[in-house]
Amino acid sequence: MPSFPVDNKYPAVATPCHGDSKPVLSLFDLTGKTALVTGGNGGIGGGIARGLAEAGADIIIFQVPGETSDFAATLAAETGRRVDVYECDLLQPAMIRETVSQVLDEDKDGHVVDILCNCAGISGGFVPILDETDAHREQVVQIHFHAVYSLSALLGEHFAKRGRGGKIINVSSLTAHRAMTRFSVYGPIKAAVSQLTTSLANELAVYHVQVNTLTPGWIHTPLSQKTVDNPERSREIVASIPAGRWGRPNDFKGVAVFLASAASDYISGAEIFVDGGTHGM
Repeated sequence: MPSFPVDNKYPAVATPCHGDSKPVLSLFDLTGKTALVTGGNGGIGGGIARGLAEAGADIIIFQVPGETSDFAATLAAETGRRVDVYECDLLQPAMIRETVSQVLDEDKDGHVVDILCNCAGISGGFVPILDETDAHREQVVQIHFHAVYSLSALLGEHFAKRGRGGKIINVSSLTAHRAMTRFSVYGPIKAAVSQLTTSLANELAVYHVQVNTLTPGWIHTPLSQKTVDNPERSREIVASIPAGRWGRPNDFKGVAVFLASAASDYISGAEIFVDGGTHGM
């Protein structure tokens, strides 16, 4: 097996077994941690942000420039945690770097981030391959892969420099495993995210950074609202889900806290399906 990192740019960090010294429930406590959540104003990202805040973490949300939402203020009021919002267009690589620099730079905002959740997404499916366009394909690839890669690299370096470990949670999709029609870009790119997660997990493990993937099934979010509102299609979908219902963003709260906390310090490169059992059908 290769040794990472080969250049020893940053010192390696030991991975302790916190179960030797902490009661089990304390392993899930995120008090004193800060999580950066892209797409954290709603949908799956909102559910994850809420779960992390309820477990004690402060939250940084990256939102689309110009987006209006009261989610951050509501989350702060309901959990008592600090919630900061930054506008960052994930379609613009330069803006990603600039915004992360603003967040982390001690001469700017000087946040210390412990957890990165790559949740932001756009509607990438329901386009027949014969109707696919360069513009749409490039948007899907940039949002769902290049932005995830860039943020993981930037925050991974932040974690390595600090020498205190870190967590990265990526979001894939069942379409990464099932070649569904009209998902010719979205599905393969989500499969790439799953492979990227494994690569990051191997390379960043020496810094005590764990990288894992959550794979949603049919989740009721704004992006799926049209399908939910189609009675016939919605019934077909629910009939295919062993749990017998659409998933909800809050179904991600518990598993996100697990992957963001000391409870998962010896788990990296894993994929957890949050789909009511659909992947086994």
